[in-house]
Amino acid sequence: MSKPPSSGKYYRFDGLSVLIADDNRFVRSIMVTIFKALGIGKVLQADNGEEAMAILDVSAQMDSTAGRDVDIIFADHLMEPMDGIGLLKWVREHESDKIRFLPVVMMSGEADEAAVRLARDSGVTEYLAKPMSVINVASRLLAIIDKPRSFVRAPNYFGPDRRRQTLPHDGADRRLMSPEDVRVVDEGAHMVIDSQGGSVENPAENVDGGAEVPAEAEAQRASA
Repeated sequence: MSKPPSSGKYYRFDGLSVLIADDNRFVRSIMVTIFKALGIGKVLQADNGEEAMAILDVSAQMDSTAGRDVDIIFADHLMEPMDGIGLLKWVREHESDKIRFLPVVMMSGEADEAAVRLARDSGVTEYLAKPMSVINVASRLLAIIDKPRSFVRAPNYFGPDRRRQTLPHDGADRRLMSPEDVRVVDEGAHMVIDSQGGSVENPAENVDGGAEVPAEAEAQRASA
């Protein structure tokens, strides 16, 4: 029997540094095991959002020539005293580019549509429904690596472009900005779509007349 053709892609994660923020020690231990199985080079752990903030602040102060100490954040949606949404908003509002452009994967055992939308509109990069598996975690890592998205800066939003695909739209155009109101700016290693000149009350649904919830269907199936 012939073997299926290979995609020709090989990944090494030993150069990655991942921060896990979750107040459940058992969940953190599972994530550490998964990351070790994937060959992640460095795994940092935080009990909650506040501890994660302290770790990230240290990372922001590192010498840029030495690289950054955190490459990707995995944060639990529900944790105390600061939850994943609070941590995500803090990251996106951070003064250091080394922090505010970091990919953030939100983890949740209650991944209903409202929770996914809240994370999406707060600037999340990917969403991961619990319980986690090696395949699901790896798929989020590959999405971040293989399909990086430009960041969008709007009056009420800063984060990855929420449009993952171009879908046909037959209804009225509800966009509040014209192409002239949008410009692409190069901020070092990051590409940003700047729409500060426009007035967007609900940027989640005014980009192209519709909004997509990333991984919504999968999240709902996993939490059922």
